Amino acid sequence: MAEGVIFHYRNDDNILSRMNPNAKLLSVLVFSVIVSSSGSAVVLGLSLLPVVIAIAIRLPFSSYLKESVFFLILAVCMSISAAVDTHNALLAASKGVGFLAMVLASMLLTDSTMPDDLSRSLGSAFSHVIGKHAYVLAAAVEITISMIPLIVDSAIGMFEARRARGSSFVRHPIRTISEYSVSIVSDLLNKAEVYTDALYARGYDASVRRSVPGYSVLDAVVIAIDIVAIISAIITAHLL
Repeated sequence: MAEGVIFHYRNDDNILSRMNPNAKLLSVLVFSVIVSSSGSAVVLGLSLLPVVIAIAIRLPFSSYLKESVFFLILAVCMSISAAVDTHNALLAASKGVGFLAMVLASMLLTDSTMPDDLSRSLGSAFSHVIGKHAYVLAAAVEITISMIPLIVDSAIGMFEARRARGSSFVRHPIRTISEYSVSIVSDLLNKAEVYTDALYARGYDASVRRSVPGYSVLDAVVIAIDIVAIISAIITAHLL
């Protein structure tokens, strides 16, 4: 079975992997909010930022591109829809490019962040507000992120297995989609059960406080930039 690469953690020593997960998550959220609410020219300009970062950390574009066909198709559909609706080529282009930029920003987060590091950081941050329930919530985030690669791997494996058996989407589209969906869901449920049993076998307690990654000067600078950026975006939106 081909191994999916998208939304997988890649063990590498780069500037992103050394940052605190909360700082990276905040940056992705702020970036997504600004891109989704800005004008076409701003969106196209900001979309270069994750590309530059991806090049700087040597993100394996060839591997990620192979697993990103769905997002590429979705971006093209968004651009075509915007073009038909507005008859504005720049706006149509910004819709698709902005969406892909947000997807790439998410890839950068998952590529450089272990799910348990993100879980521990989130739990520690929110524990000051909702107590031990924050660790339970963070554990749910960790499990969800951990399951995403399994979804991709299962989908690719099922598709290749059906293609090897000569299954044709064109001849029986509805039946193919139904059987394909059922197979993926069934496989994911089995893997989720195994994942849960493994956690229980290790005596995992989601509400227990765990050690967390520390913050560096770079994290503080990035968080400060994020705060200034989102405040500036809000003020600009109100002035316009």
